[in-house]
Amino acid sequence: MRILVVEDDDLLREFLLEILRAGGYEVLAASHGEEALQCLQSTTLDILVTDLVMPQCDGVSLIAQTKRHHPRVRIIAMSGRSRNDLDVDSLQLVRALGADVTLQKPFTIEQMETAIAQLMIRQ
Repeated sequence: MRILVVEDDDLLREFLLEILRAGGYEVLAASHGEEALQCLQSTTLDILVTDLVMPQCDGVSLIAQTKRHHPRVRIIAMSGRSRNDLDVDSLQLVRALGADVTLQKPFTIEQMETAIAQLMIRQ
């Protein structure tokens, strides 16, 4: 199982890499959406785990492009923004664009593990 974690917060990205690798997954990392799109062009992925608010191509654009060009990739979207921070509920929006699972930050390790397990069952 190959997972790409896209997160602009260095500490959270490294934490997720460590946790997922400890779970036995092959994990790649990107710090923003453009970097993730480049990775998608050269690597076959099973799961994309992405933040929504990032520089250089946000998570909403990344999800839309991933679903358009790589429809078999399963997507977990994460956001630390609440509905009050945005004009729309961003997690609801990305579900409509094709995110399979959404997680509100902060989330627990168990919630991330459950999300990945759900996606593995659906494949």
